[in-house]
Amino acid sequence: MQPGSSEVLAILATALHLAGIALGIHALSRRHSPQGTIAWMLGLFLLPAVVVPLYLLLGVARIRRHTSARKTRRNIEQYLKQHNAWNAPASKLSRTLTRSTGYAPCSGNAVRILRDGNDTYRDMLQAIQQAKDFILLEFFIIRNDRVGTILRQSLEERAKAGVRVYVIYDEVGSHKLPAGYLRSLKRAGVRISSFNGRRFWLSSMLRINYRNHRKLVVIDGEYAYLGSLNIGLEYTQTAQRPYWRDTFVSLQGSIVAQCMLSFLDDWQRATGEALSLKQPQSSSPGTTHCQLIPSGPDDAPVNPWQLFLLESAAQAQERIWLASPYFVPSEAVKEALCAAAMRGIDVRILIPRRGDNKAAQLALFTYVPDMLACGVRLLAYEPGFLHEKVCVVDSSHCSIGTANLDERSLRLNFELTLLMEDPAATARVATMLEEDMAQAGSITPAAWYKAPIPLRLLANCCRLLSPAL
Repeated sequence: MQPGSSEVLAILATALHLAGIALGIHALSRRHSPQGTIAWMLGLFLLPAVVVPLYLLLGVARIRRHTSARKTRRNIEQYLKQHNAWNAPASKLSRTLTRSTGYAPCSGNAVRILRDGNDTYRDMLQAIQQAKDFILLEFFIIRNDRVGTILRQSLEERAKAGVRVYVIYDEVGSHKLPAGYLRSLKRAGVRISSFNGRRFWLSSMLRINYRNHRKLVVIDGEYAYLGSLNIGLEYTQTAQRPYWRDTFVSLQGSIVAQCMLSFLDDWQRATGEALSLKQPQSSSPGTTHCQLIPSGPDDAPVNPWQLFLLESAAQAQERIWLASPYFVPSEAVKEALCAAAMRGIDVRILIPRRGDNKAAQLALFTYVPDMLACGVRLLAYEPGFLHEKVCVVDSSHCSIGTANLDERSLRLNFELTLLMEDPAATARVATMLEEDMAQAGSITPAAWYKAPIPLRLLANCCRLLSPAL
């Protein structure tokens, strides 16, 4: 006897409720915040039909953890010392970060700041086209447009010339990348993998919340590039296209070994393969002390990017300036910045006037009253979309990288930040930020208090979604 439709619905409802109960117990066992755990459990118990799929996509940690010997702190230290990339005096901040990531400060580096897409692409593509041994490249977004095509052709030409080329892309950021683009690279001999590798489609969907937001290029073990640019036409500057403000750095010296180690670890996470690439003995082409800060949901007990922000805010004596396209921070970071401002530190946060993520822009709006009341200056960049991720603390250190001031970068994304503990480099980055701030207007309390009530309610709703924005 076949069950009727009502019986099928009853069976389905029972199954969903049982799944909700099971996942609610799972949520209770995870390290969510107390508020997050309560929200998940209530949703799973009361609205399982809606919340069970959401929890499977967003609430379950499904990062592929590997047992690479390189991941242990001892082996990271051995690798970096072997490549002369663990050779600088350590400040209190750098010691804290070394305990978190395993990466230590190194000296003798040359750092060039590259502003915006045109200069960055020109410099980076020239270095790629001159590669002799290997190219390591990973980006969150790779577009199949004119910029993406030039990159593909350059990589294919080098691969056909015998250069070993390895590429990692993120499935979410590069979801529009066509299969033909990948096939063309593979036919030329390029080794390319998505960050989560080839797996069953459902298992990939269940990891969709954990994204590789890193942007990194390493060439022959001698040159490295990292920063906030992706690969796409929108990052270039023309008179016909809205201005896009970004920052990258070009690196030489022992810091390149740290960049290379980060890529090798990501490649093993993505493919299960431990690459063995010979790196030339690093020279000392400059004087800048550098330290790489890789961060992600499985890299350390405390997220290193959040740790950097908390320590910088606590140790600042004069100023802490930050630039980010998104400001939806954790409560810990928000309170640390407010505490710094209240003790008289010059705290400035540069954000875009017009964002590319409406929900994140509305959520940012809710932080205006508290931040301004504590003495934090909020500045809105006017000429176009500001996408750089930059920090300056006092005259002692600065950072440039991929991590935003939002919950996703602080908890979920795999990010990469370059710390420079050097007065000269800090002065250059501070001058760059001052030029950007000169093109920004101050945000006042009226931005919030004079806004229509429906808009404020919508902004508060978006803030509730901040962990997933």
